[in-house]
Amino acid sequence: MTTMSVVEMDPLIESLYYWSDIIGVLLMGMIGGTMARQRGYDIVGFFFIAMFSSLGGGMIRDVLINRGTVAAMSQPEYLYLAFTGAIIARFVYFKGKTWDYVQSHGDAVVSALWASTGALKAIAYGLPLIPCIMMGVFTATGGSMIRDIAMGREPAVFGDNTPTVIPAVACALVVLGADSAGYLAWGIILGPIVSFVMTMLGIWAGWRVPARQEWAPVNDTAAYVMVMARKAESKGRAVGRRLEPTKLRSWRHNQMEKALQRRIEREVRAGKRRAEAALDANEFLDSFNEEVAEMSEMIEPATAETETSDFGVDLSGDSYETPSADEPSPRELLDRILADDQLTDELVERLMRRYEKRDD
Repeated sequence: MTTMSVVEMDPLIESLYYWSDIIGVLLMGMIGGTMARQRGYDIVGFFFIAMFSSLGGGMIRDVLINRGTVAAMSQPEYLYLAFTGAIIARFVYFKGKTWDYVQSHGDAVVSALWASTGALKAIAYGLPLIPCIMMGVFTATGGSMIRDIAMGREPAVFGDNTPTVIPAVACALVVLGADSAGYLAWGIILGPIVSFVMTMLGIWAGWRVPARQEWAPVNDTAAYVMVMARKAESKGRAVGRRLEPTKLRSWRHNQMEKALQRRIEREVRAGKRRAEAALDANEFLDSFNEEVAEMSEMIEPATAETETSDFGVDLSGDSYETPSADEPSPRELLDRILADDQLTDELVERLMRRYEKRDD
């Protein structure tokens, strides 16, 4: 692609470029002046807001391209038109539904035209694909961003508003595609039409670019993997318990029976009938045998939920430390308890209370 200035282009393209800029500057000057009136600014505010609205995007573009003087400074008619728009807005109070309609549609037209001229100027100076698109976007939206910042507002292009950047990107792509095909003049015509239609769809159909703060697919995927790992770990423990030696399971069962017998004797001494105490103990033991696979779960800390609900980044690194080799597993802890009669009695008491509450 041959690098050339805008004025060295085909006369038709040059004319389209020039009039797109001229119309946009005047209209955006009027829109900026009207917004200054709504904020209660004086005539100085009118001029500044009109200048930011109508020339800010082009200034950003020309500064980034860095080829010669900024167009708004080297061609004073741009400033004259921006200030003319401010003066018109100062003497004519544009308001009501009609003006809102004109403003929204006029803004869409101007943004479409400027996206085209921004991409065109980048093409003229031989910039690559992505910078050409950026110049179209900056030209179309840069003025409104500077205006909003100067007025103390969040730039509208950042929020959940009518899309302006996406139509500008589409326009720039059409212009670039037409240039590659050798039909640049058609691209300058079709690009703004595509951009305008997309912006109107946003206005008429309520199309918005979503802005969900909680959307984080990496975090969601990691949390899901952790949940699945937790389930796999639980299944593995269940299989391990089924594969435990029969002798070990029998020892645990005998230890529980001895503890229950001691409890029966204590209840008899406390005045309870032996048959009734034995019946309660047998019912508990039957239930315990059915749920023995879950005994380890009763002892383990209930950490599964907290480990998966707040997935994030551990800056201190504590969560990445490996567990101590001396820390006993749940089944080892259970065996230690059953090896001590006093601890076993306390375990039985707690399980019996839990069993009785469940029956209630």
